[in-house]
Amino acid sequence: MKLAEANTEVKVSVSGRDLARNTGLNLIGRIVPLLVALGAMPYVVRHLGPDRFGLLSLAWMVVGYFALFDLGIGPATTKFVAEYLGKGEIGKLPELVWTALGTQTCFGLAAGVILALASPLLANRLFKIPPDVRPEAHVIFLILAFALPVDFATGSMRGVLAASQRFDLLNALTIPASSLNYLLPVVALALGFGLPVIVLFLVLARVASLGVLFVLCFRLYPSLRANMQFDRKLVRPLLTFGGWVTVSGAISPILEYFDRFLIGAVMSIAAVGFYTPPYLISTKLLIFPSSLATTLFPAFSTSAGSGDAEYVRKLFIRSLKYLILLVGPCALVLAFFARPLLTFWLGVRFAAEGTLALQILAAGIFFNSLAYVPSNLLYGVGRPDLNAKFHLAELPVHIGLAWFLVTRYGLPGAGLAWAIRATLDFVLLLVAACWLAGISPRLLGHRDLTRSLGTLVGLALGFVGLCASTHALVTQAVTVMILGAGFLFSTWHYVLNLEERWQIRVWLRVQRYGAPGSG
Repeated sequence: MKLAEANTEVKVSVSGRDLARNTGLNLIGRIVPLLVALGAMPYVVRHLGPDRFGLLSLAWMVVGYFALFDLGIGPATTKFVAEYLGKGEIGKLPELVWTALGTQTCFGLAAGVILALASPLLANRLFKIPPDVRPEAHVIFLILAFALPVDFATGSMRGVLAASQRFDLLNALTIPASSLNYLLPVVALALGFGLPVIVLFLVLARVASLGVLFVLCFRLYPSLRANMQFDRKLVRPLLTFGGWVTVSGAISPILEYFDRFLIGAVMSIAAVGFYTPPYLISTKLLIFPSSLATTLFPAFSTSAGSGDAEYVRKLFIRSLKYLILLVGPCALVLAFFARPLLTFWLGVRFAAEGTLALQILAAGIFFNSLAYVPSNLLYGVGRPDLNAKFHLAELPVHIGLAWFLVTRYGLPGAGLAWAIRATLDFVLLLVAACWLAGISPRLLGHRDLTRSLGTLVGLALGFVGLCASTHALVTQAVTVMILGAGFLFSTWHYVLNLEERWQIRVWLRVQRYGAPGSG
């Protein structure tokens, strides 16, 4: 889809090829800043020192918690813009976008005022900040208070591009903007500036990013610039949808991090250190489903708005299939090589303490990744309340189960509690999504899913047989490559259909020779 000219309707359609392309763009948009961070972080840590680097990390964490004040207006904007596009109601976009933007900016201003007023308490009392760093901390919190309205407004404008499936534009902005979060401190430190100036540079970069977002959205929908309206009637549906998103956002960190708090309370702080690396390694696999989910949410919303239930079901099955084929093998490899990976990275003691936990978490991450599909379908059809209610129901179960398993089995128990909760969440979301979208058990048994799961089970059995062997690590690695080749062969000839194989061939041809006419 090209940028619209004035008075031209923008129609959004999402094909399987578009979905794959947008997912790939989102994946690149996450990987590139991560690589930049890996390169820049040692320099920043070394020159800031532990106290000031800790203060910088703490300050951004505080801003992250204050983000709950936006009450989910950003995702709500994505939902309703995509729904309007699905219905072909382009003329209603200005009222929706400006109402969302105005509402979210007001919330951002309120959050900024609260953060500014709380900055003395944060800098001097709440956190154990060294006395010589406290004046800098106070200034930093004030600067970040100014940034909150900018961050909130950015959420609405990003939602417009996401709803329009313009992830090419979104990632063209996100990649340099996210990379600057790590590069600007390097430049500022090289020029001799201190931490407050670094934070100021980062905030100014965010202001510039918001300006670029406005330009892109105005070019995509010229009516936004010509018709600035605020409709109070739209505030309630935005807040209703966004409120449930906020409930999920408030509970999710508890579900995600409670095991580490419990380990620290029941076992020791050292045990938290042994458990954290396995958790961090396993959750890196979520980069695949999160990249897909960013595309799925507006795609489901657009299809629901247009009433295309058949496409919703097709997209649902295909997305589960792709995640099984992508995340499943990675989780198996991670579980199988858990001990040598931890030994190489952190040493023998970390491997001894964390191997079993990592293997259990790898299984949980597989089901957690699949849960992204039904979760985003529920958001897309306008039922975010179900996501939030499931999280509310899971919370006491997870707390009790984690307490029981950690006190008896230690770190593996923590991993098992997390994996059970993630699997339960997937099952609940799957049942609800199938019910709302009219996806029957027979459709869940579609050849795409059964063949994908069958191929993955075959690979898993190969790993089980390999675990029982006593061959050297090099021999096992070669065997793993043979198993991987067999998995790819089975996927190509047994799982993928003719259309998907043709699309992959076209993509490979483009990567090798370039797009037609590009030379």
